[in-house]
Amino acid sequence: MANGADIKELLDRIEAKIAEVRRQYDLFFQGTRRSEPADKRREIEDAVRRMGQRKITNTNDQFRFNNLQCRFYSYINLWARMVRDMEEGRMARDASGALVRGGTSLQDPVDPSHMNQVIVELMEARKTCGLPAGEGELSATREALQARAREIAGKSGGRKVEFRVSVEEGKPKIKAVVR
Repeated sequence: MANGADIKELLDRIEAKIAEVRRQYDLFFQGTRRSEPADKRREIEDAVRRMGQRKITNTNDQFRFNNLQCRFYSYINLWARMVRDMEEGRMARDASGALVRGGTSLQDPVDPSHMNQVIVELMEARKTCGLPAGEGELSATREALQARAREIAGKSGGRKVEFRVSVEEGKPKIKAVVR
């Protein structure tokens, strides 16, 4: 029975170590910790690998170990993906030090001159379709286009957005293109 108690104790220690490394990674991604806790993660990897080589006869303990192992490797994949996103610029730290997606997003993903050109093209398209082209409607359209461009740029990793105006079925249409 000492072997069963020994395995339970080892599983408890592995679970506690996983929780601690998870806290350390959370601190790292929040900006509180300056470096990734890779050394502690490697220690747990070794412990999990050694535990996997042991013969566990109790099915409850085997199930618990498999659960811990799957959870730990899921965390490893998550941490690796987040670190890769940081290195490739898809995530960056904000002013408070926390990570945010789209770290390289541009404040204005559309050039002002391009936006003016799109508005002029839209006014001409509306006139050719017999629709009113008042300045009040176009200023609201300009704001909506800029908001949509920021949204598209955030999803595409901060790239520039261009708009194309076309007339389809007698109505002016605006389409966004990511550059």
